[in-house]
Amino acid sequence: MVRKKSLGYAFRDELAKVSFPSKKVKNKNEDSNWTDYLLPNFGSEFKQTKLVSSPFRTILILSVCLVIFAIILMRLFHLQIVKGKDNRELADGNRIGVKVIHAPRGVIFDRNGKILAANSPAFRLFDETTQRAKLISREEALEFEVNDDPRAQSLEIDSVRNYPMGEKTAHILGYVGEISQDQLKSGQFKGYRMGDRIGLSGIEAQYESLLRGADGGEIIEVDSKGVKIRTLRKTPPISGQNIYLAIDADLQDKVYQKTLETLIKVNSCCGAVVAMEPASGQILALLSFPTFDPNLFTRGIDEGEINRIFSHPNSPILNRAIAGTYPPGSTFKIVSALAALSSGKITPQTVFEDSGVIYLGTFRFSNWYFNQYGKTEGLVNLIKALKRSNDTYFYRVGQTIGEQGLIDWSKKLLLGQTMGIDLPGEETGLVPDEAWKQKALNLPWYPGDTLHLSIGQGFILTTPLQILGVTSFVSADGSLFKPQLLKRVESGGKVLKEFKPQILLKGIVPKSDVSVIKEGLKEAAKSGGTAWPFFTFPIETAGKTGTAEYGDPKDRTHAWYTSFAPVDDPKIVMTVLIEGGGEGSSVAAPIVKEALRWYLSEDKNNLIKDIYPQATDSGRSLGE
Repeated sequence: MVRKKSLGYAFRDELAKVSFPSKKVKNKNEDSNWTDYLLPNFGSEFKQTKLVSSPFRTILILSVCLVIFAIILMRLFHLQIVKGKDNRELADGNRIGVKVIHAPRGVIFDRNGKILAANSPAFRLFDETTQRAKLISREEALEFEVNDDPRAQSLEIDSVRNYPMGEKTAHILGYVGEISQDQLKSGQFKGYRMGDRIGLSGIEAQYESLLRGADGGEIIEVDSKGVKIRTLRKTPPISGQNIYLAIDADLQDKVYQKTLETLIKVNSCCGAVVAMEPASGQILALLSFPTFDPNLFTRGIDEGEINRIFSHPNSPILNRAIAGTYPPGSTFKIVSALAALSSGKITPQTVFEDSGVIYLGTFRFSNWYFNQYGKTEGLVNLIKALKRSNDTYFYRVGQTIGEQGLIDWSKKLLLGQTMGIDLPGEETGLVPDEAWKQKALNLPWYPGDTLHLSIGQGFILTTPLQILGVTSFVSADGSLFKPQLLKRVESGGKVLKEFKPQILLKGIVPKSDVSVIKEGLKEAAKSGGTAWPFFTFPIETAGKTGTAEYGDPKDRTHAWYTSFAPVDDPKIVMTVLIEGGGEGSSVAAPIVKEALRWYLSEDKNNLIKDIYPQATDSGRSLGE
C-alpha cells in the first residue's frame, strides 16, 4: 500500500488554482507525469488530512527542553561557581606566565677582599623529560629568542658559580650542584625546588643558609602561542650574603705551588697542608692533594670528567687536611713530652741513656739515628730528645708513665675527636686503648704497644688539623683556639656578623711545662736539630719533624713537619704532610720554610734572604 503524504492545509487552495480539461483522460499514465515529476508518489486518491496536535508529544518536547536547559544551567553553575576559582586560574594560566629570577649566591672573599667565589650571568632551562635543570649561557638564551625557539619561554634567569682560583681552593670552598630528590624531601631544604643548586661540600655547603638569597620573579602576559606581550609585575631577587674567610689567597697560592712541586719531585700522589693564626684560630691556608676543579660541577658540562673525579683511586674529593687519618710519627712526641711532664715522674732534667736499642723480651726497639748511622747519643734530657727526636728517650717515657698517661693526654689535646672546624667532613682519627684493641683485633694491649704509641706509631691515627692543634697549643703557651674559616658576614656593605675567637683549651698544663716543650722545638730548628732546612732561616722558628711508618710494601714513610714562627710572638702555625714522601726534614720542612719566608716578609715582592750559608750535606744527615 502506497503511503500517503500530508502536505498541509494550504496545499488544497493552491491546487484549486490549476485548470484541468473536462474530457475524460484516456492515458492516465501520460496525464499524471507532471504529478510524478513535481510530487513523487502523488496519487489520485490524495485526500486532505488535518494535522492533529498530540498533547503527549508537546509535553515530551517541553520536558526534553527543560532537562537540557537544566543540564546547561547546572553545568554553568559548576563551571562558574563551584569551579570558578580553578577555571579562572586555568584561564589566567593560559594568559599569564611566571618566570622565576633566581637569586645570585653571596660572593666569597679572602681576608684581604680577593674574590674566591663569584657569579656569572646565565639562564636555567628545565628539562621535563629528565627532570633536571641545565644552565646555559646568555648567548645561548639570546639565540633561542632570535630563532623563536619554544624553549625560550621556559628560560629562567640564573647565574653560574665560578671559582677564580680553581683547584687551589677546591677543598676550602667546595662546589655547588643540583639539589636531589632526597634532599628536597628532607626538612633541611624547605622552600627549595627541583633544579635549584645548593652547596654540596666545603664552605658552599657549610654556609648554604647565608650564601643562598631569596628568588624573585616576573609575571608576564602572553598570547595564545606563549609569546610575551608585556610584564605585569616584577619582583627582584635578593642576593645571598657575602662572606669573608680568614684565608690568605696569596699564601694559599704560594703553598699550592711549592707543595705541588714537592709531590712531583718525590713521586707522591697525595698530601695536605694547613696553616693557622695561633692567637685566634683563623685558618690562613688549607690544601689537600690531589685536588679538583670545582668549576666542572657548576655547569655540569662534562659528566664524564665529574665521574672520573669521584671514581679516581686517589680520591681527589677527600679533604685530607681534616679527614685524612695517618700515624703522626715523631710529631706525636710533643704529646708524649707534655704527658711526661704532667705525670710528675719526668722533669726537664730527667735523663735517659741512648744505647741505640732497647729490648722487650725478644722484641727490638731502636732509635732512628742508630738505624741510619749506627751511632748513639749518650745521655738525653727532654729538650735534647725533642731537638734530636730521640726514640729511645720516648720509649723510656712510655715505660715510665704507662700507656694510660699517653692516652689521657692525647684525648686532652683533642686527638681522637673533632676540633669543630667550620667545614663538613672532619674525622676524629683514633686514640687506641686496650678496650679498642680487644674489640677490633681480639688481642690484649702489649707493653710494646705502649712503646710504639710513645713515638706516634702503632695504631694511633691523627689528621693534619689535629697535629696543627697540638702545635698551636704549645705556640700559644697552653691555649688552643677553635679553627675557623669564617671571618665575617656582610650584606649591602654592612657587617652582619664578625668572627670571634673561641677557646677550646686553656689552663690544663702549667706554662712552665709548655715553655720546656717550646724550647725543645726551637732547638730542633737550630744547628744540630732535625729540621735542618731552618738552620739558616733569619727568623727564629720552632718545629717538629716526623717520619711515620705505615706498613708500606716498599717501606715508604709519611713525611711530616709542624712548626710555628716567630718563636717569641707566633703569627703562624703550619703543618705539612706528604704521603709516602720520605723524611719529614727533607720533604715536608722545605714547604713550611718557603711559606714562612713569604708570609713573614714585610715586602712580599722582595723576599727576605737567608743570612747564613746554606746547610751542608752533613747538616742534612741530621734530619729525621
